[in-house]
Amino acid sequence: MLLLLAVGAVAGFLAGLFGVGGGIILVPILLYYFQSIGVSSLVATHITFGTSLLIIAFTSASSAHQYWRNGHVIWKGVFWIGLSSVAGAWVGSWVAGGLQGKELQQIFAVVVVVAALRILIPLRKPSGQPQTNTGLPGLIGTGTFVGVVSSLAGVGGGVFSIPLMYSLLRFPLKKALGTSSAAIVITALAATAGYIVRGMGNPLLPDHTLGYVAYLHALPVIAGSLPMARVGAAVAHKTDVGLLRKIFGVFLFVVAAKMFFL
Repeated sequence: MLLLLAVGAVAGFLAGLFGVGGGIILVPILLYYFQSIGVSSLVATHITFGTSLLIIAFTSASSAHQYWRNGHVIWKGVFWIGLSSVAGAWVGSWVAGGLQGKELQQIFAVVVVVAALRILIPLRKPSGQPQTNTGLPGLIGTGTFVGVVSSLAGVGGGVFSIPLMYSLLRFPLKKALGTSSAAIVITALAATAGYIVRGMGNPLLPDHTLGYVAYLHALPVIAGSLPMARVGAAVAHKTDVGLLRKIFGVFLFVVAAKMFFL
């Protein structure tokens, strides 16, 4: 439990510091943890993804609350992106349940590469006078895509939704961050439900799991990540993290290579 509490603290701090979803950090650590305690390799990756998504729902809610207090949440975007992501998340989690662990790890590796590029390369600012696009086609398309990716990779999907909202839908950056955080709560909960249903009755599941979600192991991670996410955000606000950003970006490439090839 102390180890999981420390994992949550580290994941929360780095997520707050660099503005990436905790799943990018949680998945490789949780996978190693579940394998180390003897969880079958046939279900370890699935449990890792399902548990990561449950944790993300809580950390994103905490982040979204802070953005809401600062007036950076567009609720129409949250509603339609979140609602459409439910369908995508269910489809993705159902597909994920039929894939092998190695295939899921490779999908995660691709998402990590995208996250590393986002950290190392600044988002492109829309040209001209930005006019926020809250039309239904753009919001629904974003939500559906993010829902599928989120459930297939065990992450919140902000690494995709934020660039889409900022560069294509022309949301102001802080509103893209806030709206994404709030929508991810819905996405992560839907994907978690999908992993629960898909894993029910699997004889290889260890104790204290509900489908592919290890709820007991998630609790200390959540407890550690919630306060440290705010600490990371505060440090980022007061410190020049340019060098740390580059180091973390390179580190993510190493994680991606390990997950893809090993």
